[in-house]
Amino acid sequence: MYKAPILPCSICPYGPPPEAQGQTEDRLGGPPSVPELAPAARRPQRSAMGKPHLNMDERIGLEASLRAGDTQATIAARLMRSAGTISREIALNGGPDHYRASVAHQAAQGRRGRSRRGDCAIDEHPPLRAEVHERLHRGWSPEEIAGTLKRNHPDLPLMHTSHESIYRYVYVVARGELQRELASCLRRHHRSRRPRRRGVAATQGKLQDMVLIDQRPPEVESRLLPGHYEGDLILGAGNKSAVGVLFERTSRFTFLCHLPQKDATSVREAFTRKLDGIPANLLKSLTYDQGKEMAQHQRLATDLKLQVFFCHPHSPWERGTCESQNGRIRHYLPKGTDLSLVSYQQLSAYQEMLNERPRKILGWRSPAQVFNELLISKLSSN
Repeated sequence: MYKAPILPCSICPYGPPPEAQGQTEDRLGGPPSVPELAPAARRPQRSAMGKPHLNMDERIGLEASLRAGDTQATIAARLMRSAGTISREIALNGGPDHYRASVAHQAAQGRRGRSRRGDCAIDEHPPLRAEVHERLHRGWSPEEIAGTLKRNHPDLPLMHTSHESIYRYVYVVARGELQRELASCLRRHHRSRRPRRRGVAATQGKLQDMVLIDQRPPEVESRLLPGHYEGDLILGAGNKSAVGVLFERTSRFTFLCHLPQKDATSVREAFTRKLDGIPANLLKSLTYDQGKEMAQHQRLATDLKLQVFFCHPHSPWERGTCESQNGRIRHYLPKGTDLSLVSYQQLSAYQEMLNERPRKILGWRSPAQVFNELLISKLSSN
């Protein structure tokens, strides 16, 4: 059967090779490719999200290729890197004749570390660094060091720094054994810096019309005048149940309040029941944290005719009596207890046992004795 000859063209005068004669289209339906026009070796395309830095193995291969006399284009193709990356790597590290993989890798790590940590005046100025090191080893705090340097060198700005810069130098800039040594000189000896949580704003909203502890009368702090209380909640298993606690600051007398639920209404009603029978001259103020269970604090203050003051966020030391007594309460109500199963009668018994325990700060008298004396003196004075 007659077959028309394949006519040559100007691009391929001898016609396509035999293996391409039977191919009329490629896999995608396009015209067949001409092998003679394809490059002999195509370098695989690197992803745009590939690693931008050479690793140690690649640098060793680069050094060996340079010693063998390979061109930068050949090296780039072998390492599957762009020619620009190879050119910059060689130029940054002494050129083709002086390139050393270990030195180049160490220099790159140093550059990356500096870019992460940023500039640091303490690290870059040796006299300032020496002063900071000396005072840290003497046990000085960063704030003391910064203040003293500004006082001792008022006309030398290069010798000035801040306590935040010193903390950053210790925890971010310093490395290895130096970092561990300097951190051990600080008061807390933390291996990494911990964020300060004092004054952190609540994320679930704030109570309305709060009066902070800053406005509390100074007489409350002295504990000389009775009638000032601190309050808190003892939480049960999974924070799903609670017991209300009230402390009288002068006598250390403890009230345990049964709570059917852990909401603002239950807390207000329980506190009101506990303090309702107390003489008015023994009801002056209540200090509490900013828990949402005190959302009805204005009504509580009106019902009991006392002032309610609130501590700063995350500042338990502002209710020192409360925090100290909570440890004693946990002797009777351990953590993990389902407090919803504790009856009113049991809480009354625990309250009595707590208030009968002698206290050193009261001259080994019990809180019950001191509180009863206060009640008698206030009732007799009326």
